[in-house]
Amino acid sequence: MINTVLGEIDPQDLGTTYIHEHLYVSPDELERYYDYTLDVPSKSIEEAELFKAAGGCTIVDMTPLAYGRNPEALRLISKQAGINVLCVTGFHKDLWLPRWFDSLSDEEIARELTREIEDGIGFSKVKPAAVKIGTSLGKVTERERRAIKIVAQVASEHHLPVITHCDKGTMGMEQLDLLEAGGMNLAHVCLSHTDLTLDPAYMKSLMKRGAFLSFDHVGRDFVGHDSVRVSLLKDFVCSGFGGQVCLAGDMGKKNYFKSYGGMPGLDYILTGLKEQLLKEIEEHDYWRMLVENPMHVLDWS
Repeated sequence: MINTVLGEIDPQDLGTTYIHEHLYVSPDELERYYDYTLDVPSKSIEEAELFKAAGGCTIVDMTPLAYGRNPEALRLISKQAGINVLCVTGFHKDLWLPRWFDSLSDEEIARELTREIEDGIGFSKVKPAAVKIGTSLGKVTERERRAIKIVAQVASEHHLPVITHCDKGTMGMEQLDLLEAGGMNLAHVCLSHTDLTLDPAYMKSLMKRGAFLSFDHVGRDFVGHDSVRVSLLKDFVCSGFGGQVCLAGDMGKKNYFKSYGGMPGLDYILTGLKEQLLKEIEEHDYWRMLVENPMHVLDWS
């Protein structure tokens, strides 16, 4: 079974799934991170309704500890928009590690994660469906290494997947090395943002380890036109890696949500990107990236 913010569902009921998104984010420093602040539930509901109208079913909200996570808000969005919403525990990169991280032992941090997994997050009692880890641009800090070690242990013990933040797509191999050393089954690891590298050899080397990749920076011309990503996805399908790619938008900023006047919106992958992809790959390969592959990541039964 899979934990959603409204309770457990059968993995087969996940349907069309975005593996890495943000529906509600309220960082501590609101003024500094204004563009990254999505703290108006009605706007997120409006955006989620666009996703549903385009055929979407499930969104994994990747907002972790100390980054403005709000399970109660996610519960409201899920109810009002009529979609499945999954939340996570775990950590972002070093910059966003909790203030208490350095003052607790590994065992104490592991107990905190375990408490959320087994009892639910705070008063909401919402149980996470995955655990997050993150690394910095071009490096893994000592604090990140420590966080990954703890997460690998806790996630593997509880059979929860790990979905990661690879800053600008970097450090994917190092993440896999650390997770595997900690006992994590790489078949339930999804590395996010690796498409930012636009490097097929690098991405294939990660998938050869057994991990999944999240292609999640679509619809943004400033990080490489989508035609390049479409070509990469076609290459992966033709070379036998189509079963290890998930699609998402990581649209955790106001200027990506139509409800805030931005673009391309949460429906883009199911509309504009779909149109481009179906000119290059078969429809069943497209849906595999949105239905079967995310389900394989999330379902560790």
